[in-house]
Amino acid sequence: MKYYTLTLFLLMIFHNYRSFGQTSEFSYVDFIQLVKSNHPLALAANLKEAQADALVQKAKGGFDPKVEGDATQKYYDGSQYYSHLHAGLKVPTWFGLTVQGGYNLTDGTRLNPEAYTPTQGIWSVGITANLGNGLLIDQRRAELQQAEIYKISTLNEQKLMINQLLFDATVNYWEWFKAYNKVVVYTSAKNTAKMRFEAIRESAMIGDLPYVDTLKAIILFQDQSLKLEQAKLELANKQQQLEVFLWSDGFVPLELDTATHPILYSDKSQSVGQILPKDSLNSFVQNHPEMIQYQNKIDLAKIDFRMYKENLKPTLQLKYNLLNAPINQDLIGGYTIENYAWGAHFSYPIFTRKERANVELSELKIQEAQYELADKSAQLNYKIQAASNAWISSSVQVDIYKETVKNYERLFQAEYDLFNVGESSLFLVNLRDQEQISAQIKLIELLYENQIYEALVNYQLVRF
Repeated sequence: MKYYTLTLFLLMIFHNYRSFGQTSEFSYVDFIQLVKSNHPLALAANLKEAQADALVQKAKGGFDPKVEGDATQKYYDGSQYYSHLHAGLKVPTWFGLTVQGGYNLTDGTRLNPEAYTPTQGIWSVGITANLGNGLLIDQRRAELQQAEIYKISTLNEQKLMINQLLFDATVNYWEWFKAYNKVVVYTSAKNTAKMRFEAIRESAMIGDLPYVDTLKAIILFQDQSLKLEQAKLELANKQQQLEVFLWSDGFVPLELDTATHPILYSDKSQSVGQILPKDSLNSFVQNHPEMIQYQNKIDLAKIDFRMYKENLKPTLQLKYNLLNAPINQDLIGGYTIENYAWGAHFSYPIFTRKERANVELSELKIQEAQYELADKSAQLNYKIQAASNAWISSSVQVDIYKETVKNYERLFQAEYDLFNVGESSLFLVNLRDQEQISAQIKLIELLYENQIYEALVNYQLVRF
């Protein structure tokens, strides 16, 4: 499979990157827009709307007019026994009536007398009506109602698919952010440790510092080098994970250029979590796609319930057709109430055990779905509120720890100044340096958590 670097692709699409020397910043907004526009799952989710329309169209096909025709003839021993020709049109309606019209022409020496028609044939027009089972609802109407519900469900599936995709992509972006910024911190720490070691070694060579301090400095440098290598490994893995979400047109996978990086933690301001008012929370829960899916499940069960109740009624079907043998091609004037054909069909199961059992089972299915709906509402309410609380708390923690990092930096600088005038030790300088590095790493993790909690809130609210 052919891969392309992301840098050139991004330059063709986006023009708002900040440059850092030879590097380019890949912001979260640009990343998520790229995922929305080009990821295979996002493009697949967009097909759901077409699928939903096709389902409705399929159900509406049950009400399509139908043209029919047939011909049967028999010839034997040089004689035409019979000839039956028929053509007709049936038009189903929403109200359970079927309007029909047709033409029949028969002939033959052995023709059944009841099938006789005049030499010009006979035309008919009439209706078929279900007066019992099928009067209020039938299979065609039920399928169309269910298709409309399936359409809503399919569009909700689309929302949930995209929401899940963008949440996963968001988590991976901020994991990449965390890994990259750890590399930035440890790179700076390694360079600082190296310069400190070189300065201490020079001082030791002229007798200003004991040689044991060079050993302490080189150990610190090696420790920072080890942490940097570990951070680089984590960054390489997170970058590969991120590339899973980078595509062109849903078919061409993309790679991140080595010069592309996420935003720097020092430039990132945390998202400020907000308490959701109870009314807003209730509104979010009631309109949540998962809640709508459960409600659709209930609505589908109710349609089945109506169909099963309808089956408790006897089947009573009436047919009535006006007949016309037109003279001089008069297709309208020849119809009279004296010329007609009618029929009736009746059936009813005596015990109705199957039908009553279906009604009872469908009632139980509705109750089960209603209980599931209530449980889902409580779960969503909790998950949204818990994510919101975590987001709020993480925002406060970031604010606190930003000041903590500044204080660690001041403490290190003060200790370093004391060391330069001979009033402190290298041990304390290294200790303060480690503390400020740990504080920077902790701040990066808190910023990462803050973004994840915000993403979790948006995920629970389906706001991606």
